[in-house]
Amino acid sequence: MKDLVVAPSPSAAPPASRGAGFRALARVALSPAAAIPRALAGLPDLMRTLADRSAEIPADRRKSPNASWALKALSGIMRTDGQVRDSYLSLLTATMDRAVADELHPAFLDLLGQTCSDELRMLATMAASGPSPLVTLSSRLRHGGASRVELRHFSVLGERAGCAHPERTPAYIDNLTRLGLIEVRPARVTDDVRMFEELETHPIVQAARARIEQQPPVRIGPISEAIVADLQYKLAFVTAFGSQFRAACFFRPSAGSELVEATA
Repeated sequence: MKDLVVAPSPSAAPPASRGAGFRALARVALSPAAAIPRALAGLPDLMRTLADRSAEIPADRRKSPNASWALKALSGIMRTDGQVRDSYLSLLTATMDRAVADELHPAFLDLLGQTCSDELRMLATMAASGPSPLVTLSSRLRHGGASRVELRHFSVLGERAGCAHPERTPAYIDNLTRLGLIEVRPARVTDDVRMFEELETHPIVQAARARIEQQPPVRIGPISEAIVADLQYKLAFVTAFGSQFRAACFFRPSAGSELVEATA
């Protein structure tokens, strides 16, 4: 895998070394068969990008990547695109930098294979802006009893992060929580609830509340129970592990200290 520590541009590398690098990448791209044409077509750009990124690493910090990491990262690069592909490149670049290589958690590559570009954008936005407000809207009988969730983990985080599918934000939040990258907690009585005003007045929340309150009362013996809307405030936090993962997925050698700080 020493071929992967390359000079500032492909033209600066010896022809034999460049050929070996192309062959190594091609071997990674050979499965599945349907991906071969696209993978091979992208090899020159990939080699150029790797060259440019490795050139940003100071010479005294540059090293060969961990072989196991490199194989997994290259496999992911050849099978993905968008922000996920760029994050694989960032992880691979980080393994070439002595300043941060030892700080990379071995689970990062597996986690990246279970996320999408929208989720990475959301994670980056949350890391930059702090806890994200969420609301869950349920219906219940006025005087208690079982409740039914009508709108779960609603937020405008997807829009703010520039997600391609912001309507999937609740599912993205579930997945990021499952992976241990974020944590959803109920808001405390001491929290400033003004941050939830935008969500409370959002047309989607207002429409869901109206649907709940327009339902006919439920007859229970001699009395009728009205159905009411119950709004729960929650906050989504990036975990310490999520901060490390986010820093690694957006790693650039010029900001290498950020990854070290995120793992502290």
